[in-house]
Amino acid sequence: MKVNNNFKALFFSSILITLTGALLKIQHLGFSQPLLIVGLLLTLGYMILGIIEVTNSTKIDKSEQILWVVGFILFGFITAIVYLIFGRKNIVEDKHYVTKDLKENKNQ
Repeated sequence: MKVNNNFKALFFSSILITLTGALLKIQHLGFSQPLLIVGLLLTLGYMILGIIEVTNSTKIDKSEQILWVVGFILFGFITAIVYLIFGRKNIVEDKHYVTKDLKENKNQ
């Protein structure tokens, strides 16, 4: 399945940078504050991108979209893990396969 992997990149880089900033903060070393701020911005980035992917999906109904959006807003990290493992392949449409299916239906 060929889908846009920006969500995964933002999610994993957010975890890495935030944990690095937290470890530097615990050890009272410099440069921890900018890393924590960048980690927070990346966290907001994957939350917003996840909300956009869910709301633009035509594969799920409105009530499920609302549940995903509320989950991203209230429980960002946990919802992102569940979204990556279970939900994303059912929500994000692969435009390559959609156009391929439409071409096959036109040929018949």
